[in-house]
Amino acid sequence: MANKISFPHSNDWGVISPSGDYKLPVASVLGHRFKLVDGKVVDRYDGVSDDEVRKLDAERVAEQQTADLEDARRALVGRVKTEAGERIAATNWKVDRAKERDALNNTATLQDVYAEREAIRVASDEAEAAIADLTTLDEIRTFTW
Repeated sequence: MANKISFPHSNDWGVISPSGDYKLPVASVLGHRFKLVDGKVVDRYDGVSDDEVRKLDAERVAEQQTADLEDARRALVGRVKTEAGERIAATNWKVDRAKERDALNNTATLQDVYAEREAIRVASDEAEAAIADLTTLDEIRTFTW
């Protein structure tokens, strides 16, 4: 196992090799665990084993994926709410027309328009519930309602 490291691209990520510029503070094959600070090699993981580093990295990746998924869900719900609002607003003229017709003809067409608007709200609520059940970013990207 090589016990030296170099930082050829930046001080934030090392390359382990027998011909490295610095001695490793702990035995490792994971160059990303080290950074160079004021000419000294620093172990980001405080000397834990490489197996523990891999475990910690996997946990961080899983946490980030969960956060990314939640952010994507939240954004998609926002788009659904916006579109539902736009669909409802697009029926405003129908409300005005129905009120006039109902007043002139003693009918109840306004109820039909309100039912149409409520159907949009129900569909939006159902879409939001479906979004909550999506488990991958691909599912979120391809979701339609």
